[in-house]
Amino acid sequence: MTEQATVELAQFAPGAEPVVSAIVSVYNCERFIQGCLDDLLEQTLGPRLEIVAVISGTQQGEAAIIDACREEHGNVSVVRTQARESIYAAWTRGCKAARGRYLTNANADDRHRPDALERMAAALDAHPDAALVYANSLITATPNQRFDEATPIGRTDWPAFDRKALFTYNYVGPQPMWRASLHARHGWFDRDFQVAGDYEFWLRVARTENFLLLPEVLGLYYLAPDTAERRDKPLARSETLAARRRYAPPR
Repeated sequence: MTEQATVELAQFAPGAEPVVSAIVSVYNCERFIQGCLDDLLEQTLGPRLEIVAVISGTQQGEAAIIDACREEHGNVSVVRTQARESIYAAWTRGCKAARGRYLTNANADDRHRPDALERMAAALDAHPDAALVYANSLITATPNQRFDEATPIGRTDWPAFDRKALFTYNYVGPQPMWRASLHARHGWFDRDFQVAGDYEFWLRVARTENFLLLPEVLGLYYLAPDTAERRDKPLARSETLAARRRYAPPR
């Protein structure tokens, strides 16, 4: 049985609904959460961005930081569950609560170029045939760096969209933006996945939808040493293979 959640939505005036909703999954990330919120609040979208924080059974003090932010800013929504859920269960809760026509996941330890979300939303506006837009990121090994102060150790160089190539590796990257309407057509994230649920969803959507590469560096990806994917590589491999088998085109 799925646990009931407490939902506290930001109040937007009629006609002033957000363009983009950024979903932040919150679990034991206290040292990153203030920087994550500041990063989103500094986006050039301003009040047209809704921040949806999904607090899922955390054992740390993120809730107090988020509540203080919510008191000061009118575009922060909060979803809370007592029990810990998978990140994809949290993303689904956030997507269901969101009011933006475009959605993005904002990982607590990653950061954005200040105009990143505005640039991606504009790309989706300009390309109605694109279901999802993705861009390149700088890579850092230093936690809590701002985009403009980063000391990168590398960067991504993603290819243009090719649905067959997507079965080779997940080049959508850590910070895509997609149309909220996709979920009505393709369902939600699979809550049973632990590390590859985003990849599973991109493969599901890509069967019939087009993605768009925005060939700019818009994000800062923290190469954390203790992510679930790196802690349990066999699980990551098995989930990746399961997603590919589920949507592999017939030969």
